[in-house]
Amino acid sequence: MKEIHEKPRKSNWSIVLIILGISILCFAGITLYFGFDEASIRMNIRWSARFSLICFCLAFIASAFNLLLPNNFSHWLIKDRKYFGISFALIHLIHLAFLVQLHQNFDRVFEYRAILELFLGGLAYVFLILMLFTSFKTFSNLISKRSWKLLHTIGGYWILIVLSNSIFGRIVSGKIEYLPFGILLFAVWGFRLIAWRRKSIA
Repeated sequence: MKEIHEKPRKSNWSIVLIILGISILCFAGITLYFGFDEASIRMNIRWSARFSLICFCLAFIASAFNLLLPNNFSHWLIKDRKYFGISFALIHLIHLAFLVQLHQNFDRVFEYRAILELFLGGLAYVFLILMLFTSFKTFSNLISKRSWKLLHTIGGYWILIVLSNSIFGRIVSGKIEYLPFGILLFAVWGFRLIAWRRKSIA
């Protein structure tokens, strides 16, 4: 009898390529249509934040969603959450580049921010970069599994807090267009909390 060897699962980098490709086309289209000015950069800032937020939520809700509502979609999501996380990191770095462009060319936005706000956001980017690098085996092999899990858990929650503060703050100030993103973040918090309680009881 021939031995049946299970094929190793292929890396699904197509997710990153598709998400990044659509995002870059969107950013380029906005710039080409409106021109390189303050309005187009601000629009790209908003859309890069929205794209990255959706990717982050899909990556960060995956394990809790699969635990509470296991189905074909949740199985697929948890297997490929790494690629949604990488997509989030890359698009959010593009978001930072747009912010730097705005600061250098049109509006000194970083000078208006409180020191605490800059610290919270800056630390979120530090976690983002560390989590991005340790998503690759070359770097993840340099630390223990416990350290890797601690980094991605603390970093993930820190980023979730920063994003939640930003989105919920806008909703409270009357910007209703951010309500769908607030609902998405609320779902992430809810699923993570319920999954944590279930694990602690078990």
